[in-house]
Amino acid sequence: MNRKYKVIGFDLDGTLINTLPDLTLVANAMFLEAGLPTVTQQKVLTWIGKGADIFFQNAINHTGRLLDAEQLVKMRTSFDKYYAIYVCEESTLFPNVKETLEALKAKGYPLVVITNKPTKLVEPVLSAFGIYHLFDETLGGQSLPKIKPHPDPMFFICEKFGITPQELLFVGDSENDIIASKAAGCDVVGLTYGYNYNIPIEQSNPTFVTSEFKDVLKIVGE
Repeated sequence: MNRKYKVIGFDLDGTLINTLPDLTLVANAMFLEAGLPTVTQQKVLTWIGKGADIFFQNAINHTGRLLDAEQLVKMRTSFDKYYAIYVCEESTLFPNVKETLEALKAKGYPLVVITNKPTKLVEPVLSAFGIYHLFDETLGGQSLPKIKPHPDPMFFICEKFGITPQELLFVGDSENDIIASKAAGCDVVGLTYGYNYNIPIEQSNPTFVTSEFKDVLKIVGE
């Protein structure tokens, strides 16, 4: 079968899984341990989308405090501890994710995850929602020297599967996903429901825009 796209890639947080509730638990547990006020999910929403390091830095910036090196190390240790604890406490799959992935898999598409989420957490999160087995490759924040918005993860996938960038379709919810895909030469689906610092994903000019994950099936022509 002569398909335009040979492999389909996905971001994780904000694309496959709504992890905002758990990420809010992480931030607030860190703040409480440090004797600082807690924050809402809407505030945390503006901090995430570019990996754990940027999430932590945004949280620290929010405190408005000048922390010395020792205080920063203490808070980062606390952050990492709670990031590992609150993996799937309140997170949920976005609508139609599992069914769509299963349909794509049944049609023979290799599926991959490219996320900036800490690599050690990728498999546990996907497994908790019963979708890890659907993916042929998963790349986390420490899998390669460079992460999104750098295009290297996309190039890695293309090389591994023996395809051109034009044969890889990526599905994501943030500017990082769009920038990385376009830099690699891949078409990219921008999801409107995810985490993009409250900035409409349309402003990043993805190839396709949709509010429904299941529309990926239509986009690939299935």
